[in-house]
Amino acid sequence: MTDPLAYRCLELGCGGAPLIAGSEGLSCPRGHRVAFAPGSTVPVFARQRHDVNEYTRDDAAIIHDNALRWVFATFADDETALRTRLVARLRLAAGQRVLVTGAGAGNDLPFLIRGLAGRGEIYAQDIAEEMILTGWRRHRADPAAGGVALHFSVSDAADLPFPDGYFDAAYHFGGINLFPDVGMGIAEMTRVVRVGGSVLIGDEGVAPWLRGTEFGKMLICNNPLYAADLPLALLPAAARSVQLSWELSNCFYVIAYSVAAGPPSVDIDIPHVGTRGGSIRTRYFGQLEGVNPDLRDRVYAQAQRVGMSRVDYLESLIRAGLASASTTD
Repeated sequence: MTDPLAYRCLELGCGGAPLIAGSEGLSCPRGHRVAFAPGSTVPVFARQRHDVNEYTRDDAAIIHDNALRWVFATFADDETALRTRLVARLRLAAGQRVLVTGAGAGNDLPFLIRGLAGRGEIYAQDIAEEMILTGWRRHRADPAAGGVALHFSVSDAADLPFPDGYFDAAYHFGGINLFPDVGMGIAEMTRVVRVGGSVLIGDEGVAPWLRGTEFGKMLICNNPLYAADLPLALLPAAARSVQLSWELSNCFYVIAYSVAAGPPSVDIDIPHVGTRGGSIRTRYFGQLEGVNPDLRDRVYAQAQRVGMSRVDYLESLIRAGLASASTTD
């Protein structure tokens, strides 16, 4: 049974109130409702319109399965081995809670179940209703799940219906290149993972050293997604222990990191030893207007003569000038 604190209301002004399951959907104390997809217990928060792309067709899962067979045959790699390697990087433990964004038909679920050693929860989401409902039908009664509870939702990965820090890990492999806002998708995965938890994302992207080769050009010609840029600049400041690697003949990037409480912490007041002097704080926040270059050189020379750093000498001059000005006011 779904934890009643798991799904949160996304309506503006609702404050992310917990949603409680009923016979036809989820509801919040303010009366907002999220209906289940017809014939299922899968809540629909947001969905793509039917038949707008290959993932929203009635036969979407069949198309996707065919594409996966092509990928693993083309790159001569073993799907089981690859998915096992990727899930291992999350360092899962029994009893943990995992989010899968862009879960599609649930191809990674058996490997995540195994990673949880028979106990825990997996929440799988996708904005393509046709895909996630196939995943729900394929895996909802999977005997291999054992004590791992599986939950599915149709939702937007850039606006996840979960509270902050709810998951121990978040996983995404394949599809993030198609997000309208990749940065927001990464930010949301990070937001819902606890401090110390793990995030892994990956998708098509020929390694930079191969882009200009005939090998890279052939792949990009075949599918422009192989030219996708690595979203390293979109990682949050809270990302720690970032690892970048490539799979499938260096044509799929994989980025894994742990989540910290905030940006890195450094002491910006440690003084520099040397001619210039100052600290990170003074050099960044204390920059003054430009002065005549000849005057600058004279000040630097005088600082050297009196054995002071440039910053200390300039500060002494400014303090003296301000003190003199205050006595004459």
